[in-house]
Amino acid sequence: MRMSSLLSCAVFFVILGTAGLATGRAPGKNVDPSKGVTPGWITNDKLATGEVVVAKVCVVPAEGQWSRLGLKGSEGMSKEADPWSEKLLGIVESHLKGIGVTIASTGISAADLEADEQLQQTVLQLQRKYDSVDTKMRDKIKDVKKSRYTLGDEVALLPCSANSDALAFVRGEGVTPTGGEKTKYGLLGLFMSSAATLRVTFVDAKSGEVLAYSLMYGAGGKTMSDPEAVFGKQLDKDFKEIGIGPNAKSKKKK
Repeated sequence: MRMSSLLSCAVFFVILGTAGLATGRAPGKNVDPSKGVTPGWITNDKLATGEVVVAKVCVVPAEGQWSRLGLKGSEGMSKEADPWSEKLLGIVESHLKGIGVTIASTGISAADLEADEQLQQTVLQLQRKYDSVDTKMRDKIKDVKKSRYTLGDEVALLPCSANSDALAFVRGEGVTPTGGEKTKYGLLGLFMSSAATLRVTFVDAKSGEVLAYSLMYGAGGKTMSDPEAVFGKQLDKDFKEIGIGPNAKSKKKK
């Protein structure tokens, strides 16, 4: 199933009771929560058929961005983005554990990175490499199924890669309207609220090949303060449908 774009003519989401969003096989390429989003997931054939099993995952430090949307445009909220990123990392790890996945992120915690400048640079370069590949995936997301995207064997440089089946890259983007923005749209009979996207990409820990991509959308007052309440059920559903975990059922290739 797919969810259609939400009022793309507006600069922010208009919330129309979208509490339970369905996942789909082909997520939309737009991940800017100020323009509209098509949530969904996609896997490559190796994971879908069970040729590759993801039972141990190293979750790379999450990167989240948050902006305030006002009458004069948007401005970054870096102070709020950092703790939100930590929350996103925590809920992704928690829901992976919930389906029996072993979290093998040893060696790349914030403390580890702060103490090892070379490791810090390695993680930074890999994060930027992922962002580059992510941009290409959003232009042609269906090629994930054909195993056409990879970060290369540079992923093996992470200390956790040797003990992992996959790396998980976590990205979040959120916006919140100012009082003035709410008032402006309120005059039009539209209700404005904070909104955000969360995407999780699984990459083979040895080859760097992209195994699966999931894009989720959430809205409401708890989007920043309690992402578990907003994204928790979506994570469970997507991980199950994607086929992550030691007990995942493989699907016959069509």
